[in-house]
Amino acid sequence: MKTLIIVIAVYQQMGAMATEVETLDPCRGYGYEDQSAILTSLLNQKDYDKRLRPGAGFEPVVVNVTIHIVNMGPISEYDMTFKLSVFVEQFWMDPRLSFDGCRYLVVGYDVMQQIWTPDLFFHSETWAELHTVTSPNFYVRIHPSGMILMSFQATVKNGCLMNLEYYPMDRQTCEVRLASYGYSSDDLIYLWKDTQYADDNKYRNPISFEGDKVELTNYQMLNRSYKMFIRNLSTGSWPTLRAEFVFGRNTLYFIIQMYVPSTLIVVLSWVTFWVGQSSIPARAALGITAVLTILTLIDSTNSNMPKISYMKAIDLYYAGCFVFVFASLIEFAAVCYLEQEMKKRVKSLERRRAAIDAGDPRHGKDNQPPSWRRNIWMQDEESPWSRVKSLIFGNRRNNQRGWARQKVDFDVNKIDQFSRFFFPISFFTLVTVYWILYWPRGYHNKEHEGGG
Repeated sequence: MKTLIIVIAVYQQMGAMATEVETLDPCRGYGYEDQSAILTSLLNQKDYDKRLRPGAGFEPVVVNVTIHIVNMGPISEYDMTFKLSVFVEQFWMDPRLSFDGCRYLVVGYDVMQQIWTPDLFFHSETWAELHTVTSPNFYVRIHPSGMILMSFQATVKNGCLMNLEYYPMDRQTCEVRLASYGYSSDDLIYLWKDTQYADDNKYRNPISFEGDKVELTNYQMLNRSYKMFIRNLSTGSWPTLRAEFVFGRNTLYFIIQMYVPSTLIVVLSWVTFWVGQSSIPARAALGITAVLTILTLIDSTNSNMPKISYMKAIDLYYAGCFVFVFASLIEFAAVCYLEQEMKKRVKSLERRRAAIDAGDPRHGKDNQPPSWRRNIWMQDEESPWSRVKSLIFGNRRNNQRGWARQKVDFDVNKIDQFSRFFFPISFFTLVTVYWILYWPRGYHNKEHEGGG
């Protein structure tokens, strides 16, 4: 019984609310017949010509525009474009379509073709498509005052001229331009519409997004702005709307996929400094593999990039890695060459000393080397190889047997020992300088932003 009383009270309250709404809303009951009659009278006016803009011959018609971005991306560096799916809304006054009524009329694509509409086009687009699933995504609202709202959905691929000098630590500014194709500033003016919302009585940006922020794969949106400017051409002045989007590239992906592998390859090439000179196949395989791996990494990175005439930041890093990897291979070749040449010199000297020790008649008295032996030493020290050897190992002479081989083994190992410290210190010093120079300038410096 108590439940029944509550239900009756609720129905009574709902009935009272309905009566109150019906009293406050004078347009209640404004039905199909009324709207159909108004629409028919508007479209069948004898003095209405859809081929002419409102106020033709007088003041230009002002068209306010807002865009709502549903989806953005991908952003392609290869062809320097970015794609976005948008709702475009245009507002203008057409007194010829004003009527006495309480509410606006909502009509579709077929009625839109029977009235005058602005000839908006995307000035910077390389490809565009109007959505037609499941029907053409257009609608028009005709207000009693003659205010017209036309909305449509489109997917547009816009060109975006990028400056990739600091890639992948760069930031790019891409833009969307909207303009009239046939009407100059004498007939039509495009303006951005700052929408005022009733809930907080504040004006909002005419560029809005689906959700709180735009989700992109390799970028984050840092800023957006809008402006209106006039393009002065030989055919007249053309009002143009421009929406600018500043994107900052997310570098974590590129650090993991580019910088870390190339750095590890350079470090791997240093393993040859700990491999003995006798392990020639192992050192050769390791050095050549490192060089080829760096070349493959460079090729895979640049295959997805446009062919530009300047070096990118990643190109400079790859070039440094390639120099160090190739230098380690050259170091191995130099060590092997020195080893073989010194062995040849040792064998030659040992044969000559053996002949002297065997009692060669040309051996002088008091164990002093004869003139021919002095000539041999002079030829040995004055030869090109001796001059190179003196620069590398010093100009020491020792007449004891077996000196040459001991000296060769010690010096060749010392080259590897020196390289074990010189290569890492040099490489990581250059890497530190690289990041100090490129990170703040590439990501935060506005002077190197691209332009659309």
